[in-house]
Amino acid sequence: MLGSVRSVLIKKPGATLPNTLMAAYSFSEGSGTTTADASGHGHTLTLNTATWATGHTGGGVSNTTTGQGAGAAFAAPTAAITIMAWIKPLSLVAGNTYLSMGLIDNGGNTDVAIFTQRGDFGTSDILQCNLRIAGSLRSIYGPALTVGTWTHIAVTFNGSTITLYINGTLYTSSSFSGTLGTGDRIAIAGNDPVNAYDSETTVDDARVFSTALTATEVSTAMSTPVA
Repeated sequence: MLGSVRSVLIKKPGATLPNTLMAAYSFSEGSGTTTADASGHGHTLTLNTATWATGHTGGGVSNTTTGQGAGAAFAAPTAAITIMAWIKPLSLVAGNTYLSMGLIDNGGNTDVAIFTQRGDFGTSDILQCNLRIAGSLRSIYGPALTVGTWTHIAVTFNGSTITLYINGTLYTSSSFSGTLGTGDRIAIAGNDPVNAYDSETTVDDARVFSTALTATEVSTAMSTPVA
């Protein structure tokens, strides 16, 4: 009987996520200077200038400075990726740049990142996701976000297409081919040691996958808090 139930759950569309999770953070600790990587890969984040906050579901981390936020050493995938999180902007002053989550190399180059807005590259004052593909920084744009409002943001790349999902729904996609830049560090609610981007954000349920999730998988992840 138990076996039958398990079989039904496995076959149910959207019930499971692919086994390509590289990092996942629930930020449930609520105290201390580190937060665990729930994927089991050991990418424990040091909070640095990030502080504990109320998240989308349970705990989260915030940063209102130009400091490093929460970070850890991280070898980014080069063939395909998905990064996602629940993100709440705390400020969106026109023309400013706010980095919520990213994979960055030791020289300070952005390899994959979610900016609630970016005023120093591309179209300003709207959600911007950047990926360094074949050595060039590419952008995909979302809507203007709202201060104090949680939005689930997911960006995927499968080697030829960048796709952006907002609140579990396909928003836009763009064709770019090549390999991703090899980030050295993951930064959440913060930036890298070289740049001085502001953050002004609260982040919860952040995940990185080494594959491009499907629309169904993105929706499932959005609805399933990191355990």
